[in-house]
Amino acid sequence: MGYSLSMLLSAATVTAGGLTASAFSLTQGQTDQAIAFGWPAIAVAFVVVMLAPTGRRGRKARDNQDERGVK
Repeated sequence: MGYSLSMLLSAATVTAGGLTASAFSLTQGQTDQAIAFGWPAIAVAFVVVMLAPTGRRGRKARDNQDERGVK
């Protein structure tokens, strides 16, 4: 839990920093820099979402069933 939370917070920090730099570049009229900062920040967010485990894996009660599902 602690490791995944720290990785999530660090990825959120990197993403927020990249999007902030991108927004600042857009306000200055530097579209190329905004794109250069924005895409990696969005990519970090997508990678974290794809690597995060979802649901419960292997936590279903097996109820002493064999491989065919027969008790």
